[in-house]
Amino acid sequence: MKLIKITFVTILLYTICGISTLFASSIEPGILRVSLSPEERKYESVTFYNSEGIEVDVLITPYAYNPINDDLSEKKNEIFIKADTDSIKVKANSSYEIKYEIYPISNLKEGTYFNILALTPLTTDQNISINTSIAQLIILDIVSPQNQVKGITTDNYFVDVKVINKGIPFLSPLKIQYSIRNNSNYMLTPTGRLDVFNEENRYKSVYIYLNQEKSDVYPKETLEKEVEINKWHISDLFLKRIIKGEVFNGIDGVPKQIEVEVNHFIVELAFAVVALILCALFIKSLLKDFRKGKKK
Repeated sequence: MKLIKITFVTILLYTICGISTLFASSIEPGILRVSLSPEERKYESVTFYNSEGIEVDVLITPYAYNPINDDLSEKKNEIFIKADTDSIKVKANSSYEIKYEIYPISNLKEGTYFNILALTPLTTDQNISINTSIAQLIILDIVSPQNQVKGITTDNYFVDVKVINKGIPFLSPLKIQYSIRNNSNYMLTPTGRLDVFNEENRYKSVYIYLNQEKSDVYPKETLEKEVEINKWHISDLFLKRIIKGEVFNGIDGVPKQIEVEVNHFIVELAFAVVALILCALFIKSLLKDFRKGKKK
């Protein structure tokens, strides 16, 4: 069973990445995401393309999938898809549309869940041909009946921006860290932009685009990233810098506002001026003592 798990996880990753040249056959689409309320049912399909020069038997097997630890399961209370048949015959160099039903299981709460539909061509001796297996990822978002029309919506995520190091003007960058904590039961793909400017808008804002890699954030996980801003303006010495922006959760289009202030450098400048004055006075005193010593 462990070998089968590893195999299908590898298959799934290849499918998601769109790498089809490794397989004699392919499927379309590789990933499907749907939203349903607990009372709804929906038929979907996946097309299997047989690029072999011979007819093949294809075994159809649904699995529950955990994307966090890449674990596969055959537990009935985690599988929400059911194909019309357990196997099919696909003629040489042709395709076959496999239909299946998606139905939210009663024990599943509102949130995002994952299944894969594994399609495994069999060899002539009816052994599983691991090298030619392929799988479709089905992502199910279960919503409340009230949200059937507008789909998934949640504000149950937390956005935070911290100043790690406000830097030294023209010498070292401003360093900030943004974090997005997913407290919902849905898979989120957060995006957004932060604008960095000073309080009098003396120059064009610096833009920071969040999660450019489009990383998915699963329930109870946190996306964190540090960013450096190297752009400085002389007015930053005397004016506060503002970090302001909007963050989207990737599912409902409703942004969260964020604003953070970065203090100016007036205090540091004052200390620097005082330090320079003290140094100048100290050097002047030393020179005065030195001249007196020479005269003696």
